[in-house]
Amino acid sequence: MTQIKKYKFKLRHLLLLLPVWWVIDFCFGLPIVWKITRTEAWVRVGDPELHHAFRPMSHQTEQYGPEQGKILINSLGAKDESCREVPPVAQGPRVAVFGDSFAEGWGLPFAETVPGQLREKLAPQGVDVLGFGISSHCPSLTERWMRKLIREGVRWDLAVLMIDPGDSWDEKEIQPFLEGRTIARIKNVPKFFRLRWYEYSLTYQSIQQIRRWLNPGGNCTCSLTEAIQGNEWKVAWLDDPSGSPWFWAGLEQSARAVRNMQKLATEQGFALILVVYPYPKMMVEKKLKNEYTEFWGSFAREKGIPFEDLSPLFAEEGNRVENVYRENFIPGDFHWNAGGSARIADYLLPWILKNLPVYKRTTHTIKNP
Repeated sequence: MTQIKKYKFKLRHLLLLLPVWWVIDFCFGLPIVWKITRTEAWVRVGDPELHHAFRPMSHQTEQYGPEQGKILINSLGAKDESCREVPPVAQGPRVAVFGDSFAEGWGLPFAETVPGQLREKLAPQGVDVLGFGISSHCPSLTERWMRKLIREGVRWDLAVLMIDPGDSWDEKEIQPFLEGRTIARIKNVPKFFRLRWYEYSLTYQSIQQIRRWLNPGGNCTCSLTEAIQGNEWKVAWLDDPSGSPWFWAGLEQSARAVRNMQKLATEQGFALILVVYPYPKMMVEKKLKNEYTEFWGSFAREKGIPFEDLSPLFAEEGNRVENVYRENFIPGDFHWNAGGSARIADYLLPWILKNLPVYKRTTHTIKNP
């Protein structure tokens, strides 16, 4: 009986210590989450025309899960290698890369992103490359971004438009803003309680580390599963295209924006090319060819726009999906790592050079949209 009382006494004290541990653990994750909210409030800001954008000439250390990365914004409001003044008109040919977080290079320093690696590869030939990708910018917002840049006097000779498999979802979400029924927050308010702070806690990180120690061979599969779950709602249409009316409506809305950008390209005298790519979920389910790729392939052929589907890069014969994922994606995420970005840049390089117009810009050809 005495032994039982002793155990009960220890258990009672242990239960009393648990809230203390939770407070300590909460304080461990708090600074990291605060950094995230401050980053959103400083570098990523609301915009009355674009809904959200980068603050020009700003910089911040961003948190990507347990990893950190420095993000630097140039004078044009684009991610860059430094907070530098960029001339609106380049002295030589210029390539502009538009799109969402994949074009932005989420989680990577600029030098490791697709635009950054294209800049390095094209610099010896006198070609400048700017990356105008902004996370969650669907084609409708990209059209507005493109027009705003042109109004401000920014010029380029070729625009690479990267169209995301989840753009239909973003088109749906942004619809009230496009119709003027909602407005963007000019000052971002920290969204602490919307973030899963527990993922940055000491307990969570310790459990994850123990899992890695106990099952080192399963790390890739675990990361791939996390990547699929990271944005599966954006590609819910993949499992039931006919039962996802928002997907088709989003495609049509994106197509209208791309048609407008094609007209803008004709008026301004620059070339436009379209690029599509897969999510890890499409790789795992062997659905690299799907309604999204078929729609944009057909659209590009009909409109006479150069088009490239990057899906074959992620379907290596004889290579397991887990290996392809590990080589090309950030662990536990659905965005490309430095290796994946380099692979895509190498693939696009000859295609860009083939479609880059002969440089012949003069001041009198500049028009306002």
